[in-house]
Parts: sequence; C-alpha cells; structure tokens
Amino acid sequence: MRVLLINVPHPSIGSRIPDDHLPPLGLLAIGGPLIDDGHAVALVDGEFGPMSVVDLVAAADAWRPDAVLFGHSGSTSGHPGIARGARAISVALPGAWIVYGGVFPTYHWREILAAEPYVTAIVRGEGEETARRLMSALERGGPLDRIPGIAFRHQGKPRATRPAPVIRDLDAYRVGWELIDHARYSYWGGKRAVVVQFSRGCPHLCTYCGQRGFWSRWRHRDPVRFAKELARLHRTAGVEVINFADENPTVSKKAWRAFLER
Repeated sequence: MRVLLINVPHPSIGSRIPDDHLPPLGLLAIGGPLIDDGHAVALVDGEFGPMSVVDLVAAADAWRPDAVLFGHSGSTSGHPGIARGARAISVALPGAWIVYGGVFPTYHWREILAAEPYVTAIVRGEGEETARRLMSALERGGPLDRIPGIAFRHQGKPRATRPAPVIRDLDAYRVGWELIDHARYSYWGGKRAVVVQFSRGCPHLCTYCGQRGFWSRWRHRDPVRFAKELARLHRTAGVEVINFADENPTVSKKAWRAFLER
C-alpha cells in the first residue's frame, strides 16, 4: 500500500531558529515500521517553504497515496493546519484514507471525528504498532474495532477501541531515517541535526503537563544500541546536533550513565 506522511507547517515557535528545521520524529517513527511491513512510504514536510495547502495537495496528488497520515509534534497549535490540509486532500483524493495521530487527537478524538467527516481514523497514544495494524486492516478491508488504540466512526458516531498496550521495548521499532534528506535539516546555526528519544514517559505528576496522560510509564532504549545509532547518524549522515525529545531521560541514573559512557 502507498502511504504518505504529512508534516504540516507549524504556526508557532517549534523547530525553526529561525530558518533551521528539525525532522518530524513522530512521523519518522511511524514510517520505519510501515516500510518494514512492505508499504511504499513517503514524507512531505510542509515546514519547508512553508508549504501552502495548495502545495500540500499537489504533493499528495503526485504521490497518489492509498492512505495519508497526519501528525505534528506541536499538536494543539498544529491542529488547524492539519484540519485544512486533510480537508483539501480528501477532496482532491476522495479514495484515500485520512489518518490522524498525536497528542491533541488522542485527547480530542470525539470532537475531531464529530466535526471532520473526512478523517477515517485516529491513532490514540503511541503509534508504531497501532499504525501497522491499522494500515493492514485498511488494506485488507478488515474490521477496525479489533485494533487497540484507535478511534473511528461506528454507525455515524465516534467510537474508541480499548487503549493500545504500552510499548515496552522501544528498540523493537526503528525510526525511518531514510525518509528524509539529512542535508535539509539543521539546528543552532546550520548544524546538521536530528530529533531523538532515549526514553518515553515520566514518573512525576505535574498538573501542567499533558504528556502524563499520553504515556505515563517510563521506559528507555537500550543504552548501547542507542549510542550506536547516534554514532551511525554522525558517521553516515554528518549529524552534528542531537536534540532530545524526552520528557525525563535521566530517571534511571544507571541507564543514562551507560549511554553517556558508551
């Protein structure tokens, strides 16, 4: 199946300082497992330009995808742009499935499905395994109600399945770095850069942070494998800056020390 990942332009501060861009880690994390499942996957990064809705539609039309997956690390502030882009693409490509994932749709799936009829399904919470199962079901015409961690319409009304299991082994799913041209992504004055995660989750109960409800269980990558991945990115792609997207990477002093020493 042909799958197109779209990163819409962000309307507020985020990955630009001011002309630098960081790769959309969330979409790349989905892309790697989908590639490994045999899907043809491409990424359109609307941050460059930034791309207008017309440009996004043209890019999608050129790829002719079976499914279009939207997501944004900015989430809440990125939602209006995703809504506009998804609506326009659904008109231009009426046969394509529109899938939306991220923090904002995880919390507000009811409102989105009620107001945006062009959205086929929403991925709630961590997306690597859920996206794999959803794409497989859409491709085969299988039932969506058996897939944990999604929301969709059932008899015209928003419906959510049971939560997806927490991903315990973060090394079981790889980031699809091959979807980007590393030369286009930089940070801190043109230094070639990536965004990574050593860990997910946080054990603290801060009331101002929405991450607690998104992934509460703290887990970490294998320190040695993670260090090797960063070394490879530096050696083969010239990456100079590593931007961590962790909520709290040092929860385990033992694991963090092992990574730093490696």
